[in-house]
Amino acid sequence: MSFVQVAFAYFLPIVFSGWTILRHRYPFVLVWLLFASLVFYGFGQWQLLILIVGYCIVDWATGLWLQVTKRRRLVLGAGVAFNLMVLSYYKYTPLLLDTAAGLLGWQSVRTETVASGSWVIPMGISFYALTGIAYMADVYRGLVAAETNFWRYALYMTFFPHLAAGPILRPSEFLEHLRPQRMPDRPEALSEAIFLLARGFFKKLVLADNIALAIDPFFAHVTDATTAGVWALPYVYLYALQIYLDFSGYTDIARGLGLLFGFRWPDNFDRPYLATSVQDFWRRWHITLSRFLKDYLYVPLGGNRHGGWRTCLNLMITMLLGGLWHGASWSFMLWGGLHGAFLIVNRLWAATSLRQRLRGLSGLPGLLWQLACVALTFHCVCAAWCFFRLTDFSQSLTCIGKCFAFHGDRLFAGASGDVSLWLLLGLYALLAWALRRCGRLPAWDGLLAGARPAPLARGFLWGFSVTLLLLALLLSPGGDAPPFIYFQF
Repeated sequence: MSFVQVAFAYFLPIVFSGWTILRHRYPFVLVWLLFASLVFYGFGQWQLLILIVGYCIVDWATGLWLQVTKRRRLVLGAGVAFNLMVLSYYKYTPLLLDTAAGLLGWQSVRTETVASGSWVIPMGISFYALTGIAYMADVYRGLVAAETNFWRYALYMTFFPHLAAGPILRPSEFLEHLRPQRMPDRPEALSEAIFLLARGFFKKLVLADNIALAIDPFFAHVTDATTAGVWALPYVYLYALQIYLDFSGYTDIARGLGLLFGFRWPDNFDRPYLATSVQDFWRRWHITLSRFLKDYLYVPLGGNRHGGWRTCLNLMITMLLGGLWHGASWSFMLWGGLHGAFLIVNRLWAATSLRQRLRGLSGLPGLLWQLACVALTFHCVCAAWCFFRLTDFSQSLTCIGKCFAFHGDRLFAGASGDVSLWLLLGLYALLAWALRRCGRLPAWDGLLAGARPAPLARGFLWGFSVTLLLLALLLSPGGDAPPFIYFQF
């Protein structure tokens, strides 16, 4: 099931009503939320429940085993290997068979299922595999105690708001809050929860989906005669906005649902396209994945503890594997490799005296330098997005080439010249800026408490959120909404 399917509009009120009735009876609410999460995951594909329940059993048992065994490293290795092997089988089998067929000419090596395109990657498998690995690693490090209650651990793994595309939660951020003494029995910051839900649906249904309708024909025919001479750069900009709005919209909805059931989770985005370097970009983009890669891959590889060249190697390995995690195509690995190269160049540049002098600029020169850094970082990220969006290497290069070579009469051809789309995006950016100036969301309840008259302020915020939600439904393209981009990962 997806948040944008019609079935979810019936699913959520039923689940929330059941939770409201059972929330003071701990065993019942635990079972209710677990049952609802399994229904959400298995909706239309009930066979996938065997997979996710298998993950829960193995990871839970591994955590208990780590508490009592003396061969802790071996047990941890076995648990991590299980997670990665199952993930690799479902996600990378078509890629490996395609690669073998192309290199060796073994067309017969491809199974009929893979060749026909009917190979299905289970929804969210990348996210709950990483969640299980993080849990086992934290138990191994002694950061958390192994969970003795299987049902509690299963809910930690499968809770439907974060199941399909994160955020990737550590045990201290969610599992610890499922214990009897800490299990929430009321929504957390209800006004914030409703606003996050409204903003998330607006980002997805109105902004991201309308951008998709505008740019998908161009990317589908990027090498065709129909797009000859078209300037590709506006389409690349639009895709950068689409993937941000789509994924951050999902995160808003997930966090809003978490608050609805009493859980506060970390945000995944912090204005990433205002980053002043690629390193800064990864502090702002997909934050929970960035910290996972840092804590469970980059640091175990040695981090920056073994000199400059080893640090650069560790950065590149981390980003290559992070890119491959995103999708079963070598272009994703290339995308990660580009970010690895950007991070290495950024690290080398940061060590120069010129960079230190430029960083110390103030006033107008300092502002201009900051703007130049933001522009350069954004365009580096956009160049890499070409390899993310177009999984065929030649198509990606063609797209980049069309950013520099185009016909003057096709400068803003097709959807890139749609003024209404750019106006909509501009108005949303202005609204987002205004709301940020009013204060960050976690402070809203405090602002309401001090506002006079408080009922009027509270009514305004509720009215704004409901209006935004209604606009999301009214202004969406209509029909079945396309799935979230990160559902494919």
